[in-house]
Amino acid sequence: MATAAKTAARAKPRKRLTYNVTGASTNAARKTILKGLIEYNRQKAGPAKWHTVAVVINDSRGKVLGGLTGWTGWGWMCVELFWLPEELRRQGHGRKLMAMAEEEAKKRGCIGIYLNTASFQAPDFYPKLGFKPYAVVEDYPPGHKMYFLVKRFD
Repeated sequence: MATAAKTAARAKPRKRLTYNVTGASTNAARKTILKGLIEYNRQKAGPAKWHTVAVVINDSRGKVLGGLTGWTGWGWMCVELFWLPEELRRQGHGRKLMAMAEEEAKKRGCIGIYLNTASFQAPDFYPKLGFKPYAVVEDYPPGHKMYFLVKRFD
């Protein structure tokens, strides 16, 4: 018992921790969390070599009318955002933009592309391009579904 008492007496006092919930992420909080996550992931999976990507459609003056944005890392491309104005839909522009994204992903050494789309967006478009659903979240947003799709190049 004397040994346990000595160990307890030598133990450093614990820091007082608090928990907070906020509606807005502070820049400092985001930086701290992101830095820690990047370092942890790097230790476990190696460097990701993240690079942003944008594939856009422009008018004759160079104004961006729509397109997609995302990033590549760990051998994959993620399409984060994809939008075309209504007047440019169903004319092959989306297919062309996705083909260009796939070509760029392959140039960067990626083995595939992943993305998500809501049931009211384009869930029928991506399977025509070879994407396969791997997960569905029901009622996100309420009354709809969120589809997660992937396309491997091999």
